[in-house]
Amino acid sequence: MRPPVSALAGLILIALLLPAAFAAATAYDQLELEVWCELEPMIQESEDYPLSANAARQRVLEEARILLSVMIYGARFSYTPPDAQRRQAEQFLLTPVAELNWGDSRLRIAEAEVRDARLYARVRYDLQDFQAARRRAWQSNAIPTAGGTGHASLFTSAAPAGKRRSLEEALKESVRSHLRPVLFNKPREVRGELLLWEAPRVILDAGDYLTTVNVKLRVREIRPYSLF
Repeated sequence: MRPPVSALAGLILIALLLPAAFAAATAYDQLELEVWCELEPMIQESEDYPLSANAARQRVLEEARILLSVMIYGARFSYTPPDAQRRQAEQFLLTPVAELNWGDSRLRIAEAEVRDARLYARVRYDLQDFQAARRRAWQSNAIPTAGGTGHASLFTSAAPAGKRRSLEEALKESVRSHLRPVLFNKPREVRGELLLWEAPRVILDAGDYLTTVNVKLRVREIRPYSLF
């Protein structure tokens, strides 16, 4: 029989913070974000319930790895607006430009806290020079900024998948909010690139994962519908 979450809290924090104790200071720029996971998810996916220290650590690091990849390298997007007359469903596809490797030694948990049956971890990543240069290249005021919010029900999606879905919805909404005032005719497809400019904010709201993002956007191609 597993101990309750309160009894696991100390073990989880020790397991999470030990790697950070040996992390050396670097001269590189640094990104930081807060990631949390439920120790008692609404949907039980496995027999590891409540989540063990190792499972909780892996879950927050994997979420941080995905987010930091989009904050450093960005993602290509393809957006097709819905069109009832043409019977065209809305489509939004994301393809990572590149991803951090699992186990990257620059990715570490600096602080962790258990409260309200959730693990909150402050994760840091030390950027290499070329990664910092990529971020600086997006800093130009000529590259527009857009924001969006996305929802996903925690009752229908397990925690990691539900949070990812709410992130994708927020990224889609940021693209839509950018295009809305500049496109007067509905396009067939819009292609471009986006970069998470700030760490996303994720909360639980009325049974939903609610994710808010702030991104930089480059529109590369706008494909109109043919006149014939």
